[in-house]
Amino acid sequence: MKTDDAETILVASSDTLQRSMIAKYLRECGYSVIEATGFEDAKIAIGHYQVDVVVSDTEMQDGTGFDLSTHIRSRHLPIEVILTQSLVKTAQVAGDLCEQGPLEQPYHPQRLVDEIKRLRAFR
Repeated sequence: MKTDDAETILVASSDTLQRSMIAKYLRECGYSVIEATGFEDAKIAIGHYQVDVVVSDTEMQDGTGFDLSTHIRSRHLPIEVILTQSLVKTAQVAGDLCEQGPLEQPYHPQRLVDEIKRLRAFR
């Protein structure tokens, strides 16, 4: 459970280097960050922690960011979702599951922070 006022961001990615780099940057920006190695790990984290925003790769070893977004939406959880992926064609599918298509990789971590702030401004 959250113990301070920092928003909690769940970063879900099978890519250890990408996940740890983004998580480190978000922590430096003042966010509380939980890291998940894939779809199942992310579902467990969502069940145990108060998560405000999920940042997920569209493709992970054990599922997809689309599956994770569907899981969140089907439970009517008040969690914003940002999908990331290098394939442009996934933007069409992502458009049905979140406000915008996925951020194309590689992306600068500040772009992710800007997107989180934009999403949270409407709450």
